Amino acid sequence: MKLLTSIVNSKPILSFLGLGYVGLTYAVAFACKDFKVLGYDVDQEKAKDIATGRLPIYEPELDKLLHKSLQRRSFRIMNDPMRLVLESDITFITVGTPESADGSVNLKYIIDASRLIGEAIKHKKGWHLIVVKSTVPPGTTEKVVAKTIMETSTKRVGEDFGLCVNPEFLREGNAVKDVFNPDRIIIGAYDKRSGDYLEEVFRQFYDKNLPPIVKTNLVNAEIIKYANNAFLAMKISFINMIANLCEKIPGADVSVVAEGIGLDKRIGADFLRAGLGFGGSCLPKDLKALQAYSKELEVELPLVEATLKINELQPLKAIQMLTDLLGNLNGRRVAVLGLAFKSNTDDMRHAVSIRIIDELLAKGAKVVVYD
Repeated sequence: MKLLTSIVNSKPILSFLGLGYVGLTYAVAFACKDFKVLGYDVDQEKAKDIATGRLPIYEPELDKLLHKSLQRRSFRIMNDPMRLVLESDITFITVGTPESADGSVNLKYIIDASRLIGEAIKHKKGWHLIVVKSTVPPGTTEKVVAKTIMETSTKRVGEDFGLCVNPEFLREGNAVKDVFNPDRIIIGAYDKRSGDYLEEVFRQFYDKNLPPIVKTNLVNAEIIKYANNAFLAMKISFINMIANLCEKIPGADVSVVAEGIGLDKRIGADFLRAGLGFGGSCLPKDLKALQAYSKELEVELPLVEATLKINELQPLKAIQMLTDLLGNLNGRRVAVLGLAFKSNTDDMRHAVSIRIIDELLAKGAKVVVYD
């Protein structure tokens, strides 16, 4: 346990493969807490922008963290991913896991990152910890990541390198706050050594503000992320379902209903704001991935299916309300206020506004937009 003993006296060097929304936010946060952090992204233009202090995304307060970490030289962009791994003690995999045509997860970038890590640690004498932060289907970390690294490096998981799953729960528009003030930390570990080592990293990061830590195995940590997002999406679809009911009842107001049930501590007020449905890079993709995965196991997930169905139909409810109010929309000038999938972000992935605009144009409306 020499590595675990040494970490108490000095902070390990961290590396991040993938500098998207998750990877970059965590990288600069660690760097601002006196960790030495190395970052790499296959998009070299984006990497160059980050190295000069230009953010590839909009996220409140993130620019301040980036500039601070660059000024302190605690965060460094690497052009060589092999060196990035070799010069660090822990590598976080924060690459994208895009949606395939059938809704399942495309693991191409996960496999590429695993091969790269395997090639690097083949030439490393010491133990190295790999942490999967990307959202992956249950079983992926052990069956794909560990297997690929072992095949590429000829080294053994649990002996020559450690492996953890550490899902992220960042909210776009609130990511910086969420990094420094999480509700909990989930650590799924292949073995005790890996879990203890990562836990000590978080103890150093949070110090006296350490949140609750849930330590479990790899597959439970993977499932926790999907179950978490499915439940949040379900709350959104639930309140939209109630909103549709309230629209048909004279005197009913869904905002009052939401406030009333949200004050119940067993339910909570978060995600009970009725509207056009959910979008973004996580909830739609993760629910479809969970649905596709369950079909492989021949397990039905009726709540997930209903959640997605309600969300798919919700934008059409707004179009129907507009049609009922104005009649034929052909030639009507309609303004759409807000384009991103939520406030305080520039992310247009799965934005409901796109669906609304498409429906309006299909009905002949003249659409103007503002964000």
